[in-house]
Amino acid sequence: MIGGWSAANLGRFFPNQPLEGSFTPVASLEATAWNRSQVASGLLVHPRLVVTVAHAVLFRTGAHFFAAAQVKVELGNVRAWADAVVLPSRFLQSAGFVPSTDLAVLRMPWEVSGPLQPPLIAESARDGSAMLWGWTLVRPRTQVSIPVTVTTGEEGTLRYPAANLPAFSGGPLLRSIGPDQPNEVIGLHRSFHADAQQGEAIPFSSDDVVEAMRALDFAV
Repeated sequence: MIGGWSAANLGRFFPNQPLEGSFTPVASLEATAWNRSQVASGLLVHPRLVVTVAHAVLFRTGAHFFAAAQVKVELGNVRAWADAVVLPSRFLQSAGFVPSTDLAVLRMPWEVSGPLQPPLIAESARDGSAMLWGWTLVRPRTQVSIPVTVTTGEEGTLRYPAANLPAFSGGPLLRSIGPDQPNEVIGLHRSFHADAQQGEAIPFSSDDVVEAMRALDFAV
């Protein structure tokens, strides 16, 4: 169940970790390459997989992208470095310039959780109320959730009133679907438009995650 997991409940998912306090599968990310680094957020969707936006793990020089040398992933007191990154084919086909394709899937070198109920991924209407989750930029980084009202914008991206939240890139938009039910993932935050004071998120589907899992040799 995404959002508000207690340490007691997580004991069965992370049996070898001394968990304390509340905890969610919203991950803190830090990508580095050469003398450059950037921080972002992501979401655990499988015991070994975290989804985020592609530009969180890529660096741009002119018209060219190059991959991060390493990506550190932190969930609570669990820390690991991704050993593989997959960009779904729709990102590669658009050379990364179409906002709605801005997605990456990170593989952990081991299972950072036990059996995990997969999040529900919205496959239809995404407009309406949701909570935007992410990690702040200032250290020590803090996890924050913000209520937003989502509408569908140009190129299928999602828009909502928001302040500039640079380290929230890759953080999930979660929508409650009922008491005692797992939240529904409707998108990942990718950018802020200062002229309109709006945040922008990409919608993504289960097909993207399945494609990435197959590329990483997971049985689907």
